[in-house]
Amino acid sequence: MKKAKAVLAALLAAGLTVGSAVPALAFYQQPQSKKGLLLSQQTADMLADIGNLGVKQVVVNMGTDQDLNTFDPLAAYCTQNGVTLTMIVINRPGAPAGMMPSAPVAGVGTYGFNVQSAEGQAAVRNYARSLAARYKNSVSNWVIGNEVNDAIHWDYNGEMDMQAHAESYAKAFRIFYEEIKAVNPEAKVLIPFDMRWKATTGEPGCYPTAEYLPLLNNKLRDTDYGIAWHPYPVHFFTKPEFQDDDGISADINTTPNINMKNINVLTDYLQTADMRTPSGEVRPLFLTEMGFTSSVENGEARQAAAIAEAYRIAKENPYIQGMYLSRQVDAASQVAAGGAFGLWRRNESAGRDEIPASKKLAWEVYKNLQ
Repeated sequence: MKKAKAVLAALLAAGLTVGSAVPALAFYQQPQSKKGLLLSQQTADMLADIGNLGVKQVVVNMGTDQDLNTFDPLAAYCTQNGVTLTMIVINRPGAPAGMMPSAPVAGVGTYGFNVQSAEGQAAVRNYARSLAARYKNSVSNWVIGNEVNDAIHWDYNGEMDMQAHAESYAKAFRIFYEEIKAVNPEAKVLIPFDMRWKATTGEPGCYPTAEYLPLLNNKLRDTDYGIAWHPYPVHFFTKPEFQDDDGISADINTTPNINMKNINVLTDYLQTADMRTPSGEVRPLFLTEMGFTSSVENGEARQAAAIAEAYRIAKENPYIQGMYLSRQVDAASQVAAGGAFGLWRRNESAGRDEIPASKKLAWEVYKNLQ
């Protein structure tokens, strides 16, 4: 009743009548723990696996080439079972007309959003409005794009310098932010980065987050945006251990990467005055993609140990709100490169990617983490 009165008072203060505007209903599923997972499928068995593992948060990739109702079964499961749902919105070929910044380019995984023209901005806003409306009562956290500091492979928007790319991403982010907040003011809207802080791939368009994040902060500091971080080990395709990662340090001015070995460097940075929200809060931080391979000698035991240690660190850090393992089932493309990150081994004879065969040791270990 108090919240309803507060909403009414806000409307009246803004010079609106109850009949002229319908206030958005707030929804947020507060995570019951930090234990999260990237879901592989929406089959009954894989949805049940969420409960069997005791996972309290899940994350999915929503491609713009997919139907808006793609994750309805998962959304219903999460709502019914009190699981926090995070949705990553990624732009891919096949998106609605006007949303792609360029024709498909070889070597590019996902694309930025076309906000270079009025027509592009309208297409992006229309999509954002429709998606936000569909999942306003089920998605708590939204991630806009994928690893935006890598504009070569994961947020391609044509050839542009870091300042221009930050301007473009900030404009796209604000469109999604406005449409999401309009229907659910409690939702958290996050900006995604890989684990590189000072390091880059050396390619034009791969920006050090230490320089790129401040640019975005200058453009978006009036919002309460959050951070989606991907704290992979340095050698994530060749070994699961992160504690002995070479060169990773507690010095924010020199460390090339920020991963689970030194994640406190990032949370310390987010506590600085310049990085806080307009209300003075520390910005939300979710570890939305991270994995530890089992494709090494004695790999399952080493993978399980790395997961347990990573979760201990995440649990003890009060500024981390969720840790999402990538992924539920090994992905064929990643296994080919050495990244057997799944809690399940995949069925190699099934003819489809991410069909589960059997549980790894890591499944049991993760289940027992509280």
